[in-house]
Amino acid sequence: MKRTLTILTGFVLALAAPLRAQVSKGEASMNLNGTISAGYGDDYSNIAGSDHSIFGAGVADLSGSYFNPNFLSFDVQPFYNQSRLNSTFQSITAASGVSADAKIFSGSPYPGSISYSSTFNSSGNYGIPGLANYITHGNNDVLALTWGVHLKDLPSLNLNFSDANNAYSLYGAQTLGRLHDDTFSATSAYRIAGFNLNGGYQHTGTQSVTPEFLADEAQERTDSGANSFFFGVGHNLPWKGSISAGAVHEEINVSLDDAGSTDNYKTSIDTFTGGLNFNPLSRLIVGESTYYTDNLEGTLYNTLLTAGAVAPQSETQQSSHALSLTGYASYDMPAQHLYFHAFIERQQQTFLDTAFASDSYNGTATYTNRLLGGQFNGVLGLTRSSVEPTHQTLLGLNSSVSYSHPIQRWTVGGGFAYSQDTQTVLIAYTTSGYNYFGNASRKIGRRAYWGVYASGARSLLTGVPGSANSSQSYSTSLSLPRFSLNGSYSESSGNALLTPTGLVPNPVPLPVVNPAAVVLFNGKSYSAGVGSTPIRGLILSAIYAKALSGTNSSSTVSNNNNENMYFLMTYQLRKLNFQAGYSRLVQGFSVAGTPQTVAGSFFVGISRWFNFF
Repeated sequence: MKRTLTILTGFVLALAAPLRAQVSKGEASMNLNGTISAGYGDDYSNIAGSDHSIFGAGVADLSGSYFNPNFLSFDVQPFYNQSRLNSTFQSITAASGVSADAKIFSGSPYPGSISYSSTFNSSGNYGIPGLANYITHGNNDVLALTWGVHLKDLPSLNLNFSDANNAYSLYGAQTLGRLHDDTFSATSAYRIAGFNLNGGYQHTGTQSVTPEFLADEAQERTDSGANSFFFGVGHNLPWKGSISAGAVHEEINVSLDDAGSTDNYKTSIDTFTGGLNFNPLSRLIVGESTYYTDNLEGTLYNTLLTAGAVAPQSETQQSSHALSLTGYASYDMPAQHLYFHAFIERQQQTFLDTAFASDSYNGTATYTNRLLGGQFNGVLGLTRSSVEPTHQTLLGLNSSVSYSHPIQRWTVGGGFAYSQDTQTVLIAYTTSGYNYFGNASRKIGRRAYWGVYASGARSLLTGVPGSANSSQSYSTSLSLPRFSLNGSYSESSGNALLTPTGLVPNPVPLPVVNPAAVVLFNGKSYSAGVGSTPIRGLILSAIYAKALSGTNSSSTVSNNNNENMYFLMTYQLRKLNFQAGYSRLVQGFSVAGTPQTVAGSFFVGISRWFNFF
């Protein structure tokens, strides 16, 4: 113990010693500042035992330029042994890493940049829609490069490349997840004879290992790639109008390895778009748009890939296409606070060997104005759709109202929106739902504030059982001159797809995906936090959060829990900071078949900010 005190005493004296700044050398101009800290830490866990030690930590920021900032500028930010207890990095574990970026030839026709970041032993999130995220830990890195050629009177050229890796494990589950993304794009733009031309090429590749612990299945390995070529042209027209057209050719190749069996999915998609609009009067806009794809199934599957999910409808591909022709008009009456929008649309689709067609007519009116001392906004839209060959005629409704009003020191507001039988990406299906929000806040004295907030939403595919998603949340906060308090509660339920980053709401109608790939979820979470500054320089804060959820796949049910507790005390004296903190994490999943993880740590130490040069 005596040796420990001697080390800490020497470190404090070193922190208190002044440092002389250095400015530049030759053509280089640099600035280096940072925070150095040292202290005593103790951590424990039911899966890795416990240990205690005296350690150092730090964060630095080196920035500067060479010759001229437009020639070369850079910024490097390394950090070591940082956690929620001794920094703002919000990591339960002691994370280390670096982030850096540099720009070259910024003031020339050949601008370029490079950025890189890498983090070791950092905390991350595994998402559950509408609920507190579950905690992961692992390593990640990202490399990004850009280069441009912008010569006068010649087509511009922009090149972009990125490579990202993320490897993690989930507390409370013996499972690993990995995600690798790489992208490359080359784009060009040119204006000639009044025509605006643009085009290019883009490649995206993803290799992932999705932990299937919530579905009680083996890890799912996916290797997907997409190559797309695109071209667009536009030109101005009389009456403040314009015309545009574009074409995209995309090739998708996906290899899925699930429980030892390999499935391959390969397809190509051609998409054509066009648009025409005029502004003949200051308050009137009219136009037309066209959309066509020769592979509707592939377009929907690509939407799943973009969301991070791999869940094709079937192993065999079927012919599908979609055509949409839309005419629209908007007219504004600002003196009457009214805004009108109308459109007529013709759609034709072939999907799952069935041909559909629909004709839709929509009119929407928006009214916004001061009302009874507050601000009122209202929207009412009606849609009439006829669908063939089912001979259905649907009347859709889209409406919303919101109102806010200051009352002395109070400000109250709220809103409600409702939709019924609005068309989805597949014209054979419609959605209905509602959402609401409300808030009330009050200023107390000169430096105090209190507020309460509520929101909720529910949506479903009309007539499709099990398609509903719902959520609601409530929170309140109180801020006083030297004290603050906040709390929240939320709950949600619905259907989602499993991805390497967590559950994501299903982005396409259920008939597109295999029902066995859908995970039903429900849960609730709540949190409370308190902060105080009893004296100048002293900051106390504490947070407690808990989440309980259940997931139900085609094969199993899992009950999941997550509990977090943090406490941090900081006292600032000039450039010195004295810190003490405590954290505790409890997380578990019943389907994992392993005990829930309990991990905690304690830290006390001192840090000092330096401006080295």
